[in-house]
Parts: sequence; C-alpha cells; structure tokens
Amino acid sequence: CPMIKTRWAVKACSLALCLCLAGCTAAPDIPQPTLDELLAEVNAEHQKIETPHIDRASYLRDAPDKATVEKYRLEDVQDCDLNAEITAARAAEDVEYLFGAFQALYGPYTYLGGDEVFNAHKADILARCTEQDSWTVQDFRDMMAEELAFLPDAHFNLHNRRTQPSQVPFFFRQTAFYKTGTGYQTAAGQTVQSVDGYPELDKLMKRSISPEGELVYYPVLLQPRELSTEEQICDETLTVRYTDGSSEHLAAEPFRFYGLYGYEKGDPELPVTDLHETRGIPVAALNSCNTNSMDEILRSASALKNAPIAILDLSQNFGGNSLAGDQWLQEYCGQQVPNNMVSFRVFGSRVSAPSRDKWVANDNILIVLTGKLTASAAEDLVDKAYNLENVLFIGENTGGYLLTSASNEIQLPNSHLRIVMGDSLLCLTASREEGGHEFEGYYPDIWVPADEAEELAAKLIERLL
Repeated sequence: CPMIKTRWAVKACSLALCLCLAGCTAAPDIPQPTLDELLAEVNAEHQKIETPHIDRASYLRDAPDKATVEKYRLEDVQDCDLNAEITAARAAEDVEYLFGAFQALYGPYTYLGGDEVFNAHKADILARCTEQDSWTVQDFRDMMAEELAFLPDAHFNLHNRRTQPSQVPFFFRQTAFYKTGTGYQTAAGQTVQSVDGYPELDKLMKRSISPEGELVYYPVLLQPRELSTEEQICDETLTVRYTDGSSEHLAAEPFRFYGLYGYEKGDPELPVTDLHETRGIPVAALNSCNTNSMDEILRSASALKNAPIAILDLSQNFGGNSLAGDQWLQEYCGQQVPNNMVSFRVFGSRVSAPSRDKWVANDNILIVLTGKLTASAAEDLVDKAYNLENVLFIGENTGGYLLTSASNEIQLPNSHLRIVMGDSLLCLTASREEGGHEFEGYYPDIWVPADEAEELAAKLIERLL
C-alpha cells in the first residue's frame, strides 16, 4: 500500500486554521498517531479486501413463467389478524404456498441449497403444524420464523419478523486504552495482561475516540438484538486483569437505535439530504438512496468534493436504489468506484464479467459515518467506498442487509401473513477479516456510538491536524 501523500495536507492547512483545537493532551508518554499514519494504516486494511471468486453460472436459474408469477402476485391485500385462529390443515396449506414461492421466486434458492435443503425444512415446519389442532396466526408466524432461521437474509421479512436477530454493538467506555508496542495501556500506565473470556485482545479492543478527541481503544461486543426493546442492556461485564496484579470490572453502555427509530413507527421522514458544518468541517447527511431525488443527492456530493476533509453521514440511511450511491461517489471523486462484493441476477442465461478490483485515488479525506440503520443500498455505497483512497469509516457496524433485495411481496392465502423476499438479485460479500456478514454488517475503522460519531470525528480531526 503506498504511503499517504501529503498533497492533501497542504490544502488542509487553511481548514486547520479555522478549527478550534481542543487543547487536551494525550496520555503521558503515549504519542498519538499523525493523520498520515492513521490513514496509511486504514488504507492498507481496506486494500486487503478481495472480491470473492465464485462460479456464478452455477447459481443461474430459469425465470418463472407468466402463470407462476401470476400465482404469487400480490394484488388484493387482505387484512391480517394476528389473534385469529387457523386450523393445522390450513396452516399446512400456507407452508406449501410459501415454499412454492421460494422455489419459483427466491433469488438465493440455489445458493442456499436448493430443493434438498428447502424441502427438508418444509418437512420440519409441516411436522410442527400437526403439533396442535389450531394456531393463532401470531404463533404460526413465530413458529415459522424459528424454523426459517437457516435463511441468512435480513431482507426476508415474515410479517415484521426476521429469521435471525441483528447484531448490535455494546461499548465499554469506562476506561480508555492506548495501544503501545507492549500492548494495551491505560492513561495511568497499567498494562492489560488479559480479559477474562476473551483471549484475543486485538479482536475485543476497537479503535475509538475519547471525549477529548484522542484515538483510543475500548472493548466492543456484538450481541443479538432483542425484540421489542427501545433500549437494550448488555448481558455481561468484562474483567480486565493488569500486569501489576490489579483488576477492573467494566460495564457496557445500553444500546439504542440512533435517530431513525421513530421512522420505523411512521414519524415524519427525514429530508433526503442535509448540508451543514461541524467544527468547520462540511457534512452531507445522505438519509436515503431514493433515485427520485438524484439532483439533490448529487448536489450533496458536489458540496463535499473540493473540501480537503469532509464528512458523509450514512447513519440514518436505510437504503433504496444502489444507483444513488454509485452516482454520489462518482460525483465526489470524478470516476466510477467498483464494488468489492459480487452482485448479479440469477434469473437468466448470461453471466457478466465481475467488476475489476480497483483502488481509486483520492486527494482529499472523506469520513463516512455509519450505524445499525445504515442498510441495503447504503451498505452497497459503503462497500464501494472501501476502494476509495483516504476514506475513514466512523460509527457502528452497519445493518447487514446484504444478500438480496426487498423486491417481492406475497401474502399467504389462509393466515394472510405478508412475506417480503428478494427475487433475482444475489450479492456475495468480499472476504475480509471482520464484518461483511448478514445481520452483522460492515465494521467501521473507528467504533463510536452512532449518535456521537459526527462530533467525535470532528474532534479527532482537530487533534490529529
């Protein structure tokens, strides 16, 4: 990986003059990296990501005929009463209908094992249907959701239930740690010997930013998201043992969705874009990848493209059309930025060549803010931005809506449960040491809670400049 050139640093001088420096010093005798050093390290990590090599032809399928499409077309939507009861026989009819739709319409059907795998799971669900004479619709839905856990597909939606929980981050920020040549050290000079239950410290300790803007490390754990909780408490504490014989118990901060939790409840929508400044750094919040607003989306990219340092906030972007992210990046850097993941249509006979693995030069610095609500098409933008020089991802791991799209909706005939499943799109994520998995999402370079990411990113830049 080439070292970061200082060409952007000259342009950044004028920005540095207008920033109000925090005035705090790093921990005694523990130097902070320079911005050049941090970017060189992160660029090298991004360049290690490799596009997966797969036999795409083996996943191609014939498109369903017109009669099959008509059979599953959702036209007259029926109200679904979760408290209503259906007999075991009628529940079984719904199971047959659902698995017929899988076979006819579902993009990853062959990729996930085809008839052999899906028929085995269908048999298990049909057997469970006979366990009682009748079901409430809600209990029937929940039973099927449990049995469909073999589907690693966050876009698949079984009447507002998903097959697996999202993995959300818990931050242990009681004590800041600094990475030195001898390990992780506190500001008081204590060196970590071990953390009970976590032998690989480098996986537990994540780059982060202190309230004063220092680059520090905190333990971060991912745990399954609980249903129907606005705030979730981590179910474990950490015991840190130091080389001087002392120990410390750390508790995590609760997890809560940032910003758009109200969006899920139908509250007023955010604007597609928002332009403002934080501590002298221009910020473009891109809250949607809605191609109906392309002019506005491209204006936000134009507003950042000549700034030596800028922030793109994707922390409340739940997706839309990937074309919006493609064009945003092209407007920002002046050329097309390729994917790391492989995406293709499985219904058809033609296999197009994968995009060329390409590292795109970028004179300026782009900080991209992410959170658990960064999903789907917004994650496609994130995946591409890994191939752009001088990009720093700051925030939380993304939503993990990677495998398919939310392009097909059907309704089961008896229970009236509504199902969302992807049709012909299949996306296989690039190999990387951490992150890039369904429900887990892409990992940031620097981990901070999404609602603090913008302010802490600006503080970090102040200090490193």
